[in-house]
Amino acid sequence: MSKAPVWSIERLTAMETSQLKQLLANAQARGADELAALCEQVLATRGPVKKAPASSSTSSSSSGRRAARDFVSEFHFVCENDRGVSTDGEGFFWTGSWVVPEDEIIKSMQAGGKLALHSARAEMSYRQGKILDYRKSDGDTAKKRNIGFEFLVAADDVPLAWSGDGTGEKGYRWGSSK
Repeated sequence: MSKAPVWSIERLTAMETSQLKQLLANAQARGADELAALCEQVLATRGPVKKAPASSSTSSSSSGRRAARDFVSEFHFVCENDRGVSTDGEGFFWTGSWVVPEDEIIKSMQAGGKLALHSARAEMSYRQGKILDYRKSDGDTAKKRNIGFEFLVAADDVPLAWSGDGTGEKGYRWGSSK
């Protein structure tokens, strides 16, 4: 039997985006959470995919590029079994740690953004609500290129359908403050 490859940030950074996305999908399918997290870290540094918005998109740009006034109106995360979730009083909860751009969190909160947790992308959310606050995760950030954030959410009872492109465990619904 051959030895499993060692996946370093440097090795992943050298890969083409399509290869990295395939590795991410394979890692997620096989439960290799650490490798999947490394793949997502590298993909996050590569910027958004330039893609024409879907007809149901709330983005105002016809070229697929987001304008400075665009914001994440809904963050969607695959979070099985409330992984990392804790309650904070009646009707409030903190999420586990998610690597997302801090400036997008701030813009989303200012616009009344929401967050939804799903067991799987194909399922409606099981926890959701308005984002009230956020904090940096306590994890060992000295070795990480990207910093994780936890969200404080005012829960509501209105499940949301998944929104967002790609194959990862994160999805964004974009809005525009025209």
